[in-house]
Amino acid sequence: MKRIDARCCGRGPSNKESSIDGAGYDGIETAILEVARFYWQTFAMPETQSWLMAHHRSEVRFGQEMGGLLGLDILSAVQAMRMARTSCFKFNNPGCPHCAEIVSEHERQFMNVLQSIRAKRMGATITHAMLLCEGNDASAFIQRMAEVAERAFRDPGIGMALRAHPQIAIGPDMA
Repeated sequence: MKRIDARCCGRGPSNKESSIDGAGYDGIETAILEVARFYWQTFAMPETQSWLMAHHRSEVRFGQEMGGLLGLDILSAVQAMRMARTSCFKFNNPGCPHCAEIVSEHERQFMNVLQSIRAKRMGATITHAMLLCEGNDASAFIQRMAEVAERAFRDPGIGMALRAHPQIAIGPDMA
């Protein structure tokens, strides 16, 4: 008899979700999504204290020094997004083997912002961020995601491209 993991729900993707394998994320992007999911879980279910797992997974994936800093960058991006959105954010449970293999539509938009920043496609960045932030001011979120991208991919040119874009307002505390 096969034992079923109690943490595992066995579900598959819905019509607005996709498999993580089909999303085309590289290892760094997948790790960023994993850490972000633990932060989202902490806000959705504070009693889980999953921010501790976010910190742990960030250090495991990126090393002790960079992992701690990148983990805080990811938390700042998650919080900036939360401040801009008004409705519920749908994410998948990072602790469930089946759910962790699925990307929700909101997670996909979050990752699209990261990927477009990384590719220095600022028009696409703005579009994805506006969709994710429901048309609200997404400039703080974009800036925080640029900080994630700069640190994760070690590319300071990302921030310079962002600051040079006329449609992205960078406040004095974000420059």
